[in-house]
Amino acid sequence: MGLCIRTIRFVLATVRKRGLTFLVGFAFALFCFVAINAALEYTSTSRFCGAACHEMGPAYRTWELSTHGANKYGFRVECIECHLPPKDKFFTHLAAKSYTGAKDVYKHYLGPDYDLEKTRKMVLDQISSRRCLHCHDSLLLKPGSSASMKAHLEAINEPLAPQNRCVACHEDAGHQRLEKLFSP
Repeated sequence: MGLCIRTIRFVLATVRKRGLTFLVGFAFALFCFVAINAALEYTSTSRFCGAACHEMGPAYRTWELSTHGANKYGFRVECIECHLPPKDKFFTHLAAKSYTGAKDVYKHYLGPDYDLEKTRKMVLDQISSRRCLHCHDSLLLKPGSSASMKAHLEAINEPLAPQNRCVACHEDAGHQRLEKLFSP
């Protein structure tokens, strides 16, 4: 019983001595949390990708014309939904977003000239079918041709095979490939 009372007295004395320091630290942490989330919200829009980086202009314009940017249902898939891990894996998403953003800033200011076709190929190589299947999880339930059903079955059964990657057949799903938009 005596140990418990001494512990309580110690805690109360520490709170009295360090209470202001704790409140300032807590307020700073809360400010950082709100600021980081505001920055994440702002930089997670497709509009930011298209307006902030002149290198992303052609990709943004072709995305706007694609089925992911505009369709008869009015549903839009934001850039980060295909190009980053899902938001529900917060720390993985945040780490990938931070790395990608830092890399893009570095390449913008210190990198070689922007080669659209080389970058496009590199990005397609990095798009995982898991990212596609995060939204398109009911591939076999939708009616389609027997060839597409067979291809989707193979992709589901052997997802790591290069020919079974979603972008192997659906290269233009996220960005319409319009040559006039890719010319300088």
